[in-house]
Amino acid sequence: MKNVRIVPSHPAFLEEQAPPIPRFEREDYATRLDLLRARMRADSLSHAVVTADREHFANMDYLIGFEPRFEQALLIVDVQGPLTLLVGNENLSYSNVSPIEMRRVLYQNFSLQGQPRESLRPLRDIFTEAGIGAAASVGVIGFKYVEASYCLGDPDEVFDIPAYILHELKSAGPARVRSVTRYMTGMPDGIRMTLRTAKEVAWAEAMACRATRVIQKLLKNLKPGIGELELSGNGGVDFMPTTAFPMLNFGPEHISTGLRSPTDNPLRVGDPCGIAYAIRGSLIARVGLAAYGEDTLRPEYAGAVDGFLKTFWQAIAAWYESLHVGASAGTVYDSVMDLIGGPEFGVTLNPGHYIGGDEWVNSPFYKGSTLHFESSVHLQCDIIVSSANPVMTGICEDGVIVADEDLRRRVAAEYPEVWSRIVARQALMRDVLGIAIQRDVLPLGNLNGVYHPYMLDTGRVFAAR
Repeated sequence: MKNVRIVPSHPAFLEEQAPPIPRFEREDYATRLDLLRARMRADSLSHAVVTADREHFANMDYLIGFEPRFEQALLIVDVQGPLTLLVGNENLSYSNVSPIEMRRVLYQNFSLQGQPRESLRPLRDIFTEAGIGAAASVGVIGFKYVEASYCLGDPDEVFDIPAYILHELKSAGPARVRSVTRYMTGMPDGIRMTLRTAKEVAWAEAMACRATRVIQKLLKNLKPGIGELELSGNGGVDFMPTTAFPMLNFGPEHISTGLRSPTDNPLRVGDPCGIAYAIRGSLIARVGLAAYGEDTLRPEYAGAVDGFLKTFWQAIAAWYESLHVGASAGTVYDSVMDLIGGPEFGVTLNPGHYIGGDEWVNSPFYKGSTLHFESSVHLQCDIIVSSANPVMTGICEDGVIVADEDLRRRVAAEYPEVWSRIVARQALMRDVLGIAIQRDVLPLGNLNGVYHPYMLDTGRVFAAR
C-alpha cells in the first residue's frame, strides 16, 4: 500500500489544451467495413444489419461516419456487394456526411411521429431489394449482446433491436437470422475493442483534451455560493456531440442521486461536489469535497480526506500502475478492490471499462477476469466509491490507451505533437503524482490521476511518496 500525501500541484494540471481533431476519411471507414466483412465471411453470413438511434449510435458511426439525429437508422452490409442505409425524413440529407458510397433509402417509419408517411414502403420489400431472401444468412448488430449464463436459450437468438424490425427482417425469408453484436463490442476481440492506427490514438487524445479542458475551467471557477447552472456556464463548452448528460452537483442531496443534471442549487463550503463532462471518446469527472482544507469541511466529513478519499486515490494509483500490454484485467481488478472492496466504500460497478464513440463500450474489469490486454486498447479509469452516511462520493475519471511498441512508434512518427504531450503527461504522473505508470500506458489528458483532496484548493493534489 502506498503512502499518500498531499503535495503542491503543478501548473500543467490546469493547462487547457485543444489540439486539432483528426478527421476520418473514406479509406478509414472502408478498412473498418472490411474487418466486419471478414467476420461475416468466417461465419458464412451474407448480410449484416446494423441498427442505430440517437442513444445507441456508436457501431454505425464507427463503420460509416454517420449516426441518426432524432430518428432511427438501419445499415445493411452485403458481404460482397453495396451498402444500403435506411433513414427517416430528416436524416436523408444529413446521411451525406458519410464519405462512404452507399444506396440511401427513405423509410419513413424511422421518422418522428406525425411526420409525413406518404412515401412509406414495406420494410420487408426493402430487405428483399438489398438481397435478403431465402438464400441469405443474416447477422444482426444492435446495442448489447448477452452471455449464455444470463439468458434462456441460445444467446445468438436474443436480439435487442425493435421487434417490428426483426419481424420484417424474418418475413423477408432469410435462411437464418442471428445476433452478432459481439462482432463489434465483444471481448476480447470485438472490432471496436482495438485501436489499429495512429490516427485513432490522435483522435482519442484530441477528444480527451477537449473534455478535460471543460473540467479544468470548471475547477478554476468553483467557488462558494456559485450555482450549479452558473458554474456550468463557465465550462467553455463547444457544440460537439456529447455521449452522456453533463453532470454538476452540489450538496448531499444532489450528490446522492448521481446522474443528476445541474439546477440553480448553490455550493456551500464543506459540501460534497461533483462535475462530469463527456464528448465522443472521453468522459472526465471529479467528485469529492468542496473545501479549502480540513478546517472548512462540514463536521460530518471530519477525517474523510485522510481515510476515505486517500484510500480511494490509492486505488486510482493502483489501477494505473497495474496496466500494461499483456496485463490481466482480473489482476487490475484485484489491485483496486484489495483497497476499496470493503462495504464502507460502496463500490457497485466495474473499476474501469472500454471507451470509444460511446461512453461505456464494455468492461473486462471484474472478479476472476482472465482477459488480457494483448493489443492496443482505449480504456477509462472509472472507479466510484460512495458512502451513504454521511453522503460522500469519490470519482477521478479519465481515459488512457494501452499501446504496444509498434503503435507507440507509429504515433510518434505520424503525430509527433500528440506523442510529445503524452510523454510529458507520463513524466508528470511519475514525478509529481508518484504513479509509476509503464511506458505503454498513454495518458490522454492533463488531469489523468490528478485529484484535489479539497476541491476549492486546486494548488494541492494527492501523491504517492
